Amino acid sequence: MNPENILISRTDKAGDLLLTLPLFRELKKAFPDARLTAHVRRYTAPILKMVKQVDNILLDDDHTPGLISPSLHRAFIKERFDLAIMVHPAGRAMIAAWRAGIAHRVGRASNIFQFFLNDRRIQKRSRNEKHEYQYNLDLLTGIVPNIDRSPWNFSRECLDQAKGAAYLAGAGLQNCRPIVVHPGHGGSAHNIGVEQYARIVESLLNKNIPTAVSLGPGEEGLLGYFPPPVPGLFGFIASIPDLAELAAVFANCSAFCGGSTGPLHLAAALQLPCAAFFPPVAAMTPARWGPVGCNSMIIRPELPECNGKCERCEENGCMSRLNTAPAVAWLTGEHRI
Repeated sequence: MNPENILISRTDKAGDLLLTLPLFRELKKAFPDARLTAHVRRYTAPILKMVKQVDNILLDDDHTPGLISPSLHRAFIKERFDLAIMVHPAGRAMIAAWRAGIAHRVGRASNIFQFFLNDRRIQKRSRNEKHEYQYNLDLLTGIVPNIDRSPWNFSRECLDQAKGAAYLAGAGLQNCRPIVVHPGHGGSAHNIGVEQYARIVESLLNKNIPTAVSLGPGEEGLLGYFPPPVPGLFGFIASIPDLAELAAVFANCSAFCGGSTGPLHLAAALQLPCAAFFPPVAAMTPARWGPVGCNSMIIRPELPECNGKCERCEENGCMSRLNTAPAVAWLTGEHRI
């Protein structure tokens, strides 16, 4: 096999795309002359500005919505793909790839849309036997020889670190490398409460550790939980226009603290030390979704794994009772360096 035009489709969230980036590295290494096209959502696309192996970006949002998307089908035909790797099992993408006549369509046998693939891989990801990025790399078995199983790490040369430093300076945090605390999350995993993050920030400030709170779009309402900015010691990072610029900010920080979110995987890919909070939910286990490629500490309730149906659980609220002091001690201790 020597494909010339390869489609890699991952149209879910930012963290999922970050854990798919090793595929671009391995495909470009195996087929250096092939054209790699990333099929992604508009809000995750800026991540790919930092990935030199990506030759083209196809935005899912630009095409007809719905399961049957004539314009997406036509876009696939126009690109003349000869290999499609459907990392995210989105029905609309798999149907469009089939209708476009892409000769080799690889993906996981996880839902009814698998019948639009002609190379179906049985993975049973729900067993959580390995990390998500490793499951993604497994899709290249038989296509790429000698797969490098290491996680993705961003090269600092791909980042506009000066712009990141300017954002921090605008938050009153010039000439320092703050710990970044990210209290928000997209709902993909249970998190500790914003009040707990506020206590973490207070503990860091009491130790005179420069700290920045990172707020994503729509999270401005969390501002009131935290103390007011202190020049040179504490500030807020908000209204960052895209994930590439957020990466540039993180590259100027010393560590990350947050839950199982896209920003956690972004920080890990930048090799920041990460203190991460995870629930005892089997489907949200750090064994599959934890930070990789960096020094990290995982904090989770010492409870048996559960199904995540908190309202039916006698331990309901376990995340709100989680002791966050170990995270502060780790973030400020020499052993995290």
